Amino acid sequence: MKKFKILLGFILVLTLVGCSSSGATMGGAVPPQKPEAGDADNNEYLELREQNFISTVADNIVNVSLDSSNAAYSNLRKLINNLQSIPTDAVNIEQMLNYFTYSYENDSEDQLKSYLEVARCPWNDENYLLSVAVKAKEFQLEENRPNNFVFLLDISGSMYAEDRLPLMIKAFKILVDNLKDNDRVSIVTYAGTESILLDGAYGFEKAKISAIISDLSAGGSTAGSKGIQRAYELAQKHYIEGGNNRVFLATDGDFNVGLSKIGDLKKFISEKRQTGVYLSLFGFGTGNLKADTMDTLAQAGNGNYYYIDSLLEAQKVFITELGGTLQTVAKDAKVQVEFNKEIVEKYRLIGYENKQLTDEEFDNSETDAGEIGAGHVTVCLIEITLKDLVDDAEIVRCTVRYKDALDNELNKEAITICNGITANPSSEFLFQSAVAEFGLVLRNSKYKHNASLSKVVSRIVDNKLDSDDYRREFLRLVLKYMNDYVRR
Repeated sequence: MKKFKILLGFILVLTLVGCSSSGATMGGAVPPQKPEAGDADNNEYLELREQNFISTVADNIVNVSLDSSNAAYSNLRKLINNLQSIPTDAVNIEQMLNYFTYSYENDSEDQLKSYLEVARCPWNDENYLLSVAVKAKEFQLEENRPNNFVFLLDISGSMYAEDRLPLMIKAFKILVDNLKDNDRVSIVTYAGTESILLDGAYGFEKAKISAIISDLSAGGSTAGSKGIQRAYELAQKHYIEGGNNRVFLATDGDFNVGLSKIGDLKKFISEKRQTGVYLSLFGFGTGNLKADTMDTLAQAGNGNYYYIDSLLEAQKVFITELGGTLQTVAKDAKVQVEFNKEIVEKYRLIGYENKQLTDEEFDNSETDAGEIGAGHVTVCLIEITLKDLVDDAEIVRCTVRYKDALDNELNKEAITICNGITANPSSEFLFQSAVAEFGLVLRNSKYKHNASLSKVVSRIVDNKLDSDDYRREFLRLVLKYMNDYVRR
């Protein structure tokens, strides 16, 4: 019955789409009307310049810094649900892919294990698609380390709206409810000035911590840099050797007073990560979201960037995923994909526009790359054109290089080789390709070829890929976009 309802909804949407222009149906997407006055969109995103195809004769190696951030997907979800315009740079395909969980296992002795799969490209029958999925070892209970958290909370005037400070308060109270007794918590707020509201309380003082968070109110300018400096001081003051020492910065990303230049903030945070204190960022609100700032600072601080648009997302981030995020198993993780020039003619990296490395940076153990938490799967997709198919010939070789979190000086690597084409791609490959195809349509990519929303929906429904709540939500989101955007 459930599948019947989904198919019925799908048929209805296709009928509605059929009444619109044919160009919108087969992969083009007509943006919604401009939001009404008062909902002006001042969101800012990192510029993402789409990658072109590269000939393997010129360069047959691509290097990528791995990343587990997934804020772009939840931000897109909110934009679509609110019928807001979708800027091209808001469509960060690797963060969309990394939002979901996958069934890969790591049964090796290595902290990271890669899975390679090559199959026909769903949006271009002349090409193939390579999936590189890197699975981290699962979280081990005996490795459960104490936490030293500093909550750095933006209470400036821009945080007044319901989806900002009020939602942030509810979200952080969820985190407080799940503290261990021996955890340490400090709270710093910033608006016109920064204030220390809590200095090293213990996790068993939950009522006290929650009461302080509940009493927060918004007002004033945004002296964010001073708050960051104070937060790191407290994190260092209560530093736990062998523990998780981390600053949690919750904001809409607006810094307009003090050390506000992004270069200065990045330099300061990059220096502080050398002390063992990391930074994770949590974005709230829309219309003034500075995703570019938060993306950049998260990378500099050896942390991740999340966007919280609802209490359900807060539960996902602070309960379901946070334990794995805090239990870092691999530091400076990066992947090198080397194509067989005799087989592969050209390739195009999908996403990771700002995370590519040179060969020298990949080989250098001092290069700053991504931190991967326990159990996480990071996905990278590459579209390729083949010269010739030779049975069982090596198509691509993947090398994952990282530092073990417990042995920072040891540079480890794991190599995986892919021979041949998969005639029947895995369900994980099919779902990843559906997410990427949706991203290509949203970006109106010049490489989308025959990508279409109807093909995305069909692939998910026909292959029963909506296996969990988040994948079912993705299906609903695509259907909503078809109905509310393309039909306009």
